[in-house]
Amino acid sequence: MTEQKTADAQKRATQAYRERNREKTRKQSAKSAAKTFINKYSNLDKLKELKLLIDKREKELSE
Repeated sequence: MTEQKTADAQKRATQAYRERNREKTRKQSAKSAAKTFINKYSNLDKLKELKLLIDKREKELSE
């Protein structure tokens, strides 16, 4: 039998937090995925494409 690394109470607390803070956890997950893509999987062409998207979004937010 394998030993649990996380207590059941902690698992319930984590799940409850995620349910109460859905938008915050969604944003954290998206940010993490973006950083992982940039740092591990992108090439120069993909970085240029992302830079264009970022520049466009910055312009939209500054208007």
